Amino acid sequence: MSRSITIAKAGLPPGPKGTLIGGNISQIGPRRVDFFLDLARTYGSIASFRVGGWHLFLVSDPELIQQVLVTDARHYVKHFGARVFKPILGNGLVTSEGDFWLSQRRLMQPSFLKSLVLSYAPIMAELTTAMLSKWAPGKAVDLEFEFSGLTSAIALKTLFGLDDHGEREKVDQSLMEAIDALTARLDKTFSLPLWVPTPTNIRLRRAIANVKALVDGFIARKRSRPLANDLLSTMIMAQREDGTRMSDQQLRDEAMTLYLAGYETTALTLTWTWYLLSQHAEAERKLVDEWARVLGGRIPNADDLAALPYTSAVIHEAMRLYPPVYAIGREATTDLELGGYRVKRGYTILMSQWVSHRDPKYFPDPERFWPERWLDGLAGRLPKFAYYPFGGGQRLCIGSHFAMMEATIVLAAVGQKYKFTLAPDAVIDIKPQITMPPKYGMPATLELR
Repeated sequence: MSRSITIAKAGLPPGPKGTLIGGNISQIGPRRVDFFLDLARTYGSIASFRVGGWHLFLVSDPELIQQVLVTDARHYVKHFGARVFKPILGNGLVTSEGDFWLSQRRLMQPSFLKSLVLSYAPIMAELTTAMLSKWAPGKAVDLEFEFSGLTSAIALKTLFGLDDHGEREKVDQSLMEAIDALTARLDKTFSLPLWVPTPTNIRLRRAIANVKALVDGFIARKRSRPLANDLLSTMIMAQREDGTRMSDQQLRDEAMTLYLAGYETTALTLTWTWYLLSQHAEAERKLVDEWARVLGGRIPNADDLAALPYTSAVIHEAMRLYPPVYAIGREATTDLELGGYRVKRGYTILMSQWVSHRDPKYFPDPERFWPERWLDGLAGRLPKFAYYPFGGGQRLCIGSHFAMMEATIVLAAVGQKYKFTLAPDAVIDIKPQITMPPKYGMPATLELR
């Protein structure tokens, strides 16, 4: 059995030597994905490193990843990196554990039934059209900013039924301030508890309080009006088998989790997709040809999605090279065996999509942007955890179908009207946080198609 440790090797998997106090923290650096990739390529499919007092294994073999996320899932919890974000995400689906998580997942699953998700396509099309109406040929834009604004508006409308631009800006500003501050804590060997009144902690607590107050207001407003066709309404009405429903606090935690996951990841997928297309004219030409043939200039609806295979392939390939979430972590709650090594209770297992998606065993010429690789049934031939941009196992992203539909509709609607030319002085780099935004934005100029 996978839990047995009688056959485990003594000691840790191979890995780089670190310092006595900080371990390998100084080697990781701001582009931590490069460290992960070097680690896997140097030491193999299971390697080890240390951050302060935390022992971590980096696992990149699909079978080992499946063992962690599926076979032995009940013996792991989210790792310390995910728990850092509990002050903002509360006890939502991303951060909750055990029986409570399972109860919440079952309670929320009906909110993401295919029929309900497809009903949001007109909202996505309407808000994309509104964004396009504000654009003009020759205008300089930051693609990340533009797509973040759009997907945030879509998230607010589909989640809360809200159209207010000012409320969206307030939520986004406070949320990003909190996320940036919490992310910075991951890069430190030691951080003071949030209750210590340092200037940074005071700003962080204020940002968290602002977001929570805004979302509490959305929930109160929703409860005071007739329920509608939005996710919050379905969550308010959802009942467990014993007839109980979510409290306002749990509604807030789930809503904040869905809002963050529902806009930033899709915005980044669109941003990196257009970056890659701007560098690969032939792929862009094939996309435009598919849109002309299938759509003829109109915005796609839910019924068009199956008729856009190259569009789907482009999005899958962009998420392969620039996965919105670049790593998943689990902490062992008991002693385990993995890959022949003993995983002690408290050790963390990291699995990086950035690393797995660049494995030449499954993706020949892995750094190449080549959407065609997805057109001959590759997804069905790959091991389950060779490609997993939405995670996997029981904790597969609940909104994965929503995100794919949104990315397809927006990409086709925008791309039929405009193409993008990167600013000649643009510096393109990544800034790994929970997600992977471009470090300096994505400046480009609009050109009519």
